[in-house]
Amino acid sequence: MTSPEKLSDTGKVRDHLRMINTIAQDAAHVVHRLREFYRPRRETERFELVDVNTIIEQSIPLTEPKWKQQAQATGSHIEICRQLQSVPAIAADDAEIREVLTNLIFNAVDAMPSGGTLTISTRADGDHDILEVADTGVGMTDSAHGHCFEPFFSTKGDTGTGLGLAIVYGIVQRHRGSIGIESLPGHGTTFTVRLPAHHEQLTRPAEPKASAASKAGLRILIVEDEPMIRQIEAEYLTTEGHIVETAADGAEGLSKFHAGKFDLVLVDRAMPEINGDQLTKAIKELRPETPVVLVTGFSDILNGDGDEPHCRDMVLTKPFSQADLRLAVQKAVAA
Repeated sequence: MTSPEKLSDTGKVRDHLRMINTIAQDAAHVVHRLREFYRPRRETERFELVDVNTIIEQSIPLTEPKWKQQAQATGSHIEICRQLQSVPAIAADDAEIREVLTNLIFNAVDAMPSGGTLTISTRADGDHDILEVADTGVGMTDSAHGHCFEPFFSTKGDTGTGLGLAIVYGIVQRHRGSIGIESLPGHGTTFTVRLPAHHEQLTRPAEPKASAASKAGLRILIVEDEPMIRQIEAEYLTTEGHIVETAADGAEGLSKFHAGKFDLVLVDRAMPEINGDQLTKAIKELRPETPVVLVTGFSDILNGDGDEPHCRDMVLTKPFSQADLRLAVQKAVAA
């Protein structure tokens, strides 16, 4: 438990909060990836330019509880060695590349129960960035080597889920890269990831310009059954200068919509009795011109056949930042 006196160090508190936020955002991405190990990249997916070395520098402190504190608790010592060269940017989802690094680091630490050296290196090789994670651990047999990327295959017994390397493989494939292994029992393991380098600036879709209505104080109704999420949404929107009313379920939301006049409605999809899809349909039947943003933790499922609600104007995926919410409001109002 954190000592109260440490809260006075605002710089350290800010760094810890930033790290917690990064972990939470990455965890949301992992949950989505669990149901689509080998899904190919959709043509509509937008990747941004990211620096592999920066992601490595972020991943090392994020995994410190595993390679430093947990190792020390068992009486072993793991040394982290960086060998980072200047490499071109890659077109990628930075959260997914951090997940690759995190899983490879965890895998290396588990392979060194008595301690050792974990070396992370980068280099450029023609049109690819090369990322290597090497350990001085127990190594793998040929049999394990041939199955390690299969979902639920694990050499760790009850302590392993068999998901880590399968997720790594799926992410690398989705980024049009490749991954290889060199390993010998008793002589450690090296994972080599090749990712296409991006030498030209990516063209990003232009953000919609805020309409006159979105710049002014909008009257917004939030319908959300989770009190904490409802409060966060309300605080985000209030600080943006909007006038906010809230409802704790679909029935209360429909009642408030009947009684008031709103420029926009935010509706949680997963609610008891009257769910988000039903409420959205009712709102559109009453006032078709009112924009509705459907808030959900399962936006990837909405892309499945037969599961697409046609009457919502926008989908906002949980967890979201204030900037994500602001952009969703602007897009919905401008539509």
